[in-house]
Amino acid sequence: MTAFGIALVVLGAGYAMLIGAFAWGFRKVTRRPLAAAANGVPFVTVIVPARDESCCIETCLESILANDYPADRFEVMVVDDLSEDDTPEVVRRMIGELGEEHSARLQLLQMPENLERTRAHKKRAIEKGISVARGEIIMTTDADCLVPDTWIRTAVAMFDDINDDPMVDAVTAFVSSPVLYNTGHDPLMHMQALEFLGLVAVGAGAIGAGRPTICNGANVAYRKDVFDWLGGFSGIDHLTSGDDELLMQKINDTTRHRVRFCASHAAAVVTEPIHSFRAFFQQRKRWASKGAHYPNKRLIAMFVAIYLFYFGLLVGAFALPFVAGLWLPMLVAFGLKVVPEAALLWPACSHFGRRWLFAYFLPEQLLHVPYIVVLGAAGVFGKYEWKGRQVVR
Repeated sequence: MTAFGIALVVLGAGYAMLIGAFAWGFRKVTRRPLAAAANGVPFVTVIVPARDESCCIETCLESILANDYPADRFEVMVVDDLSEDDTPEVVRRMIGELGEEHSARLQLLQMPENLERTRAHKKRAIEKGISVARGEIIMTTDADCLVPDTWIRTAVAMFDDINDDPMVDAVTAFVSSPVLYNTGHDPLMHMQALEFLGLVAVGAGAIGAGRPTICNGANVAYRKDVFDWLGGFSGIDHLTSGDDELLMQKINDTTRHRVRFCASHAAAVVTEPIHSFRAFFQQRKRWASKGAHYPNKRLIAMFVAIYLFYFGLLVGAFALPFVAGLWLPMLVAFGLKVVPEAALLWPACSHFGRRWLFAYFLPEQLLHVPYIVVLGAAGVFGKYEWKGRQVVR
């Protein structure tokens, strides 16, 4: 066996152990019962950052306002980030329709100060919302999402120690919850939904394994007092992306407080898949841009090792016809990728009632390696566009 083959198998073994740990962690969080609602009814502020979302903001807000949480115990803040469409007008109309008695439940904030910014627009929008929020718990979602009517209640139940003092006690400070794609009828959308579900499973599994790594800001909740105590996004506000997982990592790495995953269907947010290749590429490039800048260097080392494994698989695939003896290590390495990923994805598909998506698992494997190699490089070295802006990382 060549040195390349040995290195590839070693990297594959490390990858298999990592994904295996995530599979174990996923089972752990999905089997953990929800806490009893012994924490009273804390006030919740839902923050919805929005830019050019007039097509979907109304249905998003309607789904939030329809929650079965007591109406006098939550507020919704739309933070408009210099929309160039009529997003603010849609929100103002909805506020007017609520009537004077209930208009405080829905508020609109605007961000003229973002005209001068080249990065971290969303972080600044969330900070502005939190600065005037009344909630003990902050929840965030995106304007293109729909939430179930049990969303707030289910997430709040995870904070079963809300009355404890975070300056004295270790408390649940951050809760990540599922974000799922509408699957539609297009096979490409189905494959996208499976890949996205894989990200949810990895994030849940990493939390269950005690190594919070990734989450999605379209469905997170955290204690306002812990956010303020940590100085908000200070220390991570130089990066455009990462209002979700960088905050989660900051809490996990610098405090005694707990990060949890809520695996309940009653907390799952649903959004649409990306409908154009260009938008998909820009979104994934934005997500990938965070990895090289994680404060936790062990996480960076982990992602570098994963990237080297995928890069080795791609190089090996091209080298197969020309290098004798490469078939065996390539088959072993590919098996070390596929088997643990299946052990993670099948339970995720089953748990979220999407077993039929697993039929796309093997076909998707043919695209997964080049997809990761290309996007990983583009995220680290390239600029990206977000909401019509060329963004500085």
